Amino acid sequence: MKGTVVVGCLLGVALGSFLPGAISLGSTETAIDIAITVSPKTIVLGCEKGDRITVHTDISLTEVDRESLTLNGVAPVLVKADNQGNLVAKFDQESIEALVAPPGATLTLTGATIDHVPFSGSDDVRVIDDPAPEG
Repeated sequence: MKGTVVVGCLLGVALGSFLPGAISLGSTETAIDIAITVSPKTIVLGCEKGDRITVHTDISLTEVDRESLTLNGVAPVLVKADNQGNLVAKFDQESIEALVAPPGATLTLTGATIDHVPFSGSDDVRVIDDPAPEG
């Protein structure tokens, strides 16, 4: 019986090498869900009031691979820590405006920790056209 178990284990390992995904020997870590708050909560398309979209998070900046960060695919222009040491990222408003439309949008911050564990968090914002366009 012992020989059968050993052969079965060896066969399982061999099949795992020929059938990708049949046996997972890699990392079992799953993505981390983080809380984010996007500011401003209302994006006014074409408005010259602000030039940055700010994202506050609940993940420590010391845990984050800064180069991995994006907000809906846009890289940040500034990454820093808040008073609690949590990640705050700022994004070019025009780049984000190009991705959203009225009446609203979900913005998703994605990235990875320094240990290569992916994380993401989303927040909804209101999107309106500039009520007083220049002209």
